[in-house]
Parts: sequence; C-alpha cells; structure tokens
Amino acid sequence: MQAVRLSAIDSASRDALLRRYEIQVYGPAFPDAEIREDPAYWRGLLDADPYPPPPQPLIEVLLLVDPAGDVAGGVTIELYREANAGLLTYISVDATRRGQGLGKRLIAEARAALDRMGSPATPMFAETERLEDARDEAERAATVLRQRQLAGMGARWVEFDYVMPPLRTDTLPHRLHLMLFGGPDRVPAATILALLDELARALGTRLDAFQDTSAMASWLASADMLPVKPLPEGGRG
Repeated sequence: MQAVRLSAIDSASRDALLRRYEIQVYGPAFPDAEIREDPAYWRGLLDADPYPPPPQPLIEVLLLVDPAGDVAGGVTIELYREANAGLLTYISVDATRRGQGLGKRLIAEARAALDRMGSPATPMFAETERLEDARDEAERAATVLRQRQLAGMGARWVEFDYVMPPLRTDTLPHRLHLMLFGGPDRVPAATILALLDELARALGTRLDAFQDTSAMASWLASADMLPVKPLPEGGRG
C-alpha cells in the first residue's frame, strides 16, 4: 500500500486521486454535510501559487493507494501558522479494509507531515462527534465505535465544551469533542483559542459571530490549562 502526498504530485494526478477518494472513501465516511468539508477547498490550497498567507493553513492530504489504484484511506492535516498548532481535520478508511492498521498508519503519516510543516513539538488536534448528539441507536453505535478507534490510535479528549466554527455560510456552529494526539496531560487554553480563532478566520467567519462560539471564546480567554483525558466512550467495553 503506497502513501501518496497530494502536494507532491502534479495537478491532474492530484485531481483524479482526490475525486476517487471522495467517491470511494471520504463521502461515505462523512455523510453529514454540516461537518464535511468540501475537498474543493483542499484542492484550492494544494494548487495555490503563490500560497495564501495566514489565516489559511498549510495543508497536506495523504492517501493510501493499493496496487490497483483504489484508495484505501486518507487523512487531511492542516497547520495553523499563527497558532503553531496542527488540526487533523479528516481521517477515513474504506469500510471493507478496516481492522488492518490503516488508521494508525494514516495518523503516523499525518504526524510526519505536521513535523515537516511545523516541528515535532507542534501539537496535533482533531475533532470527533459526541455521543449525546446521536439521533438514533445506529448513530450512537457508530459514535462509540469511532471514539474507541480513535482512542486506539492515541487520541485523547481536551475536556471543555467545544463548538466548531461553521464550515460554510450555509451551515451553523457544531458541537464536537476536540482531541489531542500524543502530547501532555494538560494544554494551554490560549493555544486552543488561538487555533480556533485562526480556523474561524480561515473559514471566512469569526468566533464572535455566533453566540455559542463567542461564549466558548470568552471562556477559553479566562481559562488557564485544560485537562487532556481519555475519550468519554474510548475505553468502554
């Protein structure tokens, strides 16, 4: 299984692989439009020349491609340069290939990419759904499974009431869990606030534009260190 860095290949090959990934893996893994980023945004950054300044992040999309040319999985990692913080925005593995260690390999590839874009000391955050937001038993089961899988790959929960800024003008803020891969047992609230402020501006909005994100920002501004704990459903049998 070959790991392909989309930033390292030509534009035509990149577009073809990205379309294949969207159809085969990414789209089915993230059916909720409110939390699914349009791959056209990634393509725009990867194709940009010159590259846009902050708040737009440095980005890498890594795909695992089998000898037949099918995409087995992928991960998107972004470096927010002002905050000096990484955000692993999406990771997905083809449903027929789960349980083969591909998720762990993708996490390792994302970490290596973040090391190149930033440094080994740059924290790598990510997001996942909350159990309390599941609409039915199927969603509850999927959320529990995903948290267990993420915990197995080294993700832990940054314990605070996280509200993701809206990804597009036709969506609203969305409550999720913010996670950290590796790192210490506490992280500065100032780091989180800087990351989320830069993320919001990159998405064309502001944290103070919505009541929930504004309240979160105010709380983070008054906080000191945030505990990093096991995911709520990550260790339950």
